[in-house]
Amino acid sequence: MDFKQLEAYINVYELKNFSKAAERMFLSQPSISAYITALEKELNTQLIYRSTKDFIPTKSGILFYRHAKDLLSLRDNSIQSVKTISDSDAGSIDILASSVPAQYILPEILGAFHKLYPDVLFNLQQADSLEVVNAISSYKGEIGFVGAKIENANCLFDAFLSESLVMIAPYEERYLNMSAADTVDLIDKEYFVVRQSGSGTRLQYEESLKAIGINPGRLKISARLSNTQSLIHAVAGGLGLSIVSELAARDYIRQERILAMDMPGLPKRNFYIALNKNRVQTPIANAFVEFVHSYGAKM
Repeated sequence: MDFKQLEAYINVYELKNFSKAAERMFLSQPSISAYITALEKELNTQLIYRSTKDFIPTKSGILFYRHAKDLLSLRDNSIQSVKTISDSDAGSIDILASSVPAQYILPEILGAFHKLYPDVLFNLQQADSLEVVNAISSYKGEIGFVGAKIENANCLFDAFLSESLVMIAPYEERYLNMSAADTVDLIDKEYFVVRQSGSGTRLQYEESLKAIGINPGRLKISARLSNTQSLIHAVAGGLGLSIVSELAARDYIRQERILAMDMPGLPKRNFYIALNKNRVQTPIANAFVEFVHSYGAKM
């Protein structure tokens, strides 16, 4: 078994197509097929069903894909680990982050880190918390930032910052000076603007609603939005109430574009760094994780 065979199988598995895998590796399709056949002979098991034009991995094929990714990651990180110390100050870091960290936390941290390591290139992509964790688990990013722990056997979670959730409403006279009891009553009557189901913020506040006897499934939903900033704008525009990150809502509250409502039971929540426990981090990625911890303590 060699790395070319592993790369061929990984590309076929991910692209679900022998021809596309051949194009990616600048090889012929027969060469890709030969690599896969050789692997199956060595492993003495079938990795891919060939009775259809569609790509269908066997159970062994699914399991072997994970191990193949681990082996290639170990190879790449072994090469990286023996580079010189001067090389460790440059390079790139692939980051995936959920809405609040991507929009309201990381920009400031990235700016501060850039002053220390100006040659580092950041590749930051935003997704919901569930998508971030799944991507980190499947080696599609080095470091993840999420607003909730989501169970995944391949990931480790390390808290670096905490904040409060806050219930918000349009800045209208009828919402001024409401008591906590009034606020709870509002939840059953008013429309709600919510995030998509994989949002860490939504996972957190749904548990809080259950704790005070409110079934989240009975909320009158006026809109589901994938972006926290759009959601807050929608609340300011009168689309409904919502529960959001206090960090995200802070400026809107100060500008009196929305109201922060007094609602019992809303907890503090942590933001987490998510890492693949089977992946050896590059020196610069390790430096960035340490920097996030020290910077998060000051925010």
